[in-house]
Amino acid sequence: MLDVRGLPVTEVVVVNWRRADLTIACVESLRAEAAASGATVTVVDNGSGDGSAGRIAAAAPWVRLVQVPDNRGFAAGVGAALAASDAEVLVLLNNDALARPGFVSELVGPFAASPRLGATTARLLLLDADGTSDRTNSTGNVVDRAGNGGDRDWQRPHPVDSPAEVFGFGGGACALRVTAVRDSGGFDESLFMYYEDTDLSWKLRRRGWDVRYVGAAVALHRHASSSGVESELFVTSNTRNRLVVALRHGPWSMVSRAVSRTTVRLLVDGLHGIRSPRERRRAVWRARALGQFLARVPRTLAERRAVDAGASVSRATVVATLPTGASASEG
Repeated sequence: MLDVRGLPVTEVVVVNWRRADLTIACVESLRAEAAASGATVTVVDNGSGDGSAGRIAAAAPWVRLVQVPDNRGFAAGVGAALAASDAEVLVLLNNDALARPGFVSELVGPFAASPRLGATTARLLLLDADGTSDRTNSTGNVVDRAGNGGDRDWQRPHPVDSPAEVFGFGGGACALRVTAVRDSGGFDESLFMYYEDTDLSWKLRRRGWDVRYVGAAVALHRHASSSGVESELFVTSNTRNRLVVALRHGPWSMVSRAVSRTTVRLLVDGLHGIRSPRERRRAVWRARALGQFLARVPRTLAERRAVDAGASVSRATVVATLPTGASASEG
């Protein structure tokens, strides 16, 4: 089914948690293109409980508003929208991002001619406090040999000329073919936030779906506005989920490097002491994340076997495409 422009029927999903101001600005940046194309814009309010839903409904009555009772994370928010959607393609945009004109159509356009295209990922630029956007946030998702997932071209001066081929999509600005998401098992809601896009990129690749970077689709991003890079949520989720995703998908050499990296860092901190209160906090959070990872090892090993059983592409084939090193942001 195609819309009036000959593109797949599209729904844009923005997840909100207690930042109605950012979300309203985000959907406003999508408004003109959505009106011209007929695309639905959906805001999922993740149990904000602070009046966010009402403020968004008043400021943007043209959006579809989905309210969930509690905050179960980004993946669950997307899942709530997906469950009630009849779109062929879901476009995801972080609520702390602003779409440039043509963002949606550029991301969605390649799907019509590429039946095995599972995801497209946008050019995401860092939006500085002074309004400048001359640094790259992401041109897709990359994973290194130690399981570190991150943004390709992180902090590189804009513009960068990166190839369309990339390991994975960045969940902050991307488009997903709904049949590919469902075929691959969807987002893992248990990760809560961070690494959900890396995890689904692995699953898409193992099921034979392609991922493509579309540099003409541009959005501006206020990095980590929802949690902050110094927060317990950011540090704990990044550390735990990096280990979980490496164990679920990576070769054993990657798992070994990922676990060793975290363990050695904690041992060094313990042997030499930590003078800075900031680093002391972060060490406690990393230790907590390692414990959470270890507690779910049996479950993750079962998930690893399930992914292998349903895969149409070998792990070795996917790993062969990974870079030996990457210019990326990582937790």
